[in-house]
Amino acid sequence: MTEDNRPIRLSLVIPCYNEASRVGLMYNGITAFVNKWQSFLEIIIIDDGSTDSTYRLVNEKIVSKYKEIASVYTQKNTGKGGALRKGVLKATGDYILTLDADMASQPTELLKWLDILHWHLSPDTIYVGSREHKDSVITSQSDRKVAGNIFNLVVRVMTGLNIHDTQCGFKLYPANLAKEYFSNLQTFGWAHDVELLYKASINNNKIVEMPLVWNAIQGSKIRLVRDAIKMVGEVFSIVVRTKINYKK
Repeated sequence: MTEDNRPIRLSLVIPCYNEASRVGLMYNGITAFVNKWQSFLEIIIIDDGSTDSTYRLVNEKIVSKYKEIASVYTQKNTGKGGALRKGVLKATGDYILTLDADMASQPTELLKWLDILHWHLSPDTIYVGSREHKDSVITSQSDRKVAGNIFNLVVRVMTGLNIHDTQCGFKLYPANLAKEYFSNLQTFGWAHDVELLYKASINNNKIVEMPLVWNAIQGSKIRLVRDAIKMVGEVFSIVVRTKINYKK
């Protein structure tokens, strides 16, 4: 239920780029969730210019099975933030859950969140999955964990965000906030989360870190040194650009 006890109208938004080998994982995660969710649900999958068979397989394995609630769209490659932006702007639910195609965190984790929250969601709060939460259960590659911790420290220092894991893809937004922040998104790469949460914090939206089960999946597209340097540069640009230009 939402804060006023109405059933939750939910949109899942899943970005994909060359995920052909993981479509089975996506199908399994979606199926487990569909079997348990009892309210309005739509599933929006964005193929971000894949060069493999992702689009075809998503159509064959997922959209054909859940044709009444699932859609897949393809676009020229823009980056994860750009793919999420397209999906969020197409969503019609009152709340939007973004999550990764590899299902490192299953969509059923949302049911655990709702139990913790007693099925009451605040319309001005963004709920973010945190691999640093004391109650999270994580299996992770040690080098990625070290790099992630360093990056999150840099983010906190540069932005003042009191969030210990900005980069987990599992986030639940009230639709009005998601559409506002994604429609104005300027960072389409990996650091897009920082821009979104930084703007939300400036506007005094509450950001709550939530526990989750997260499993490292082989085949990550992040290259630690190259992408870490790029992301730090993006964070610097986000801070400067937002302080100069952003007003709600």
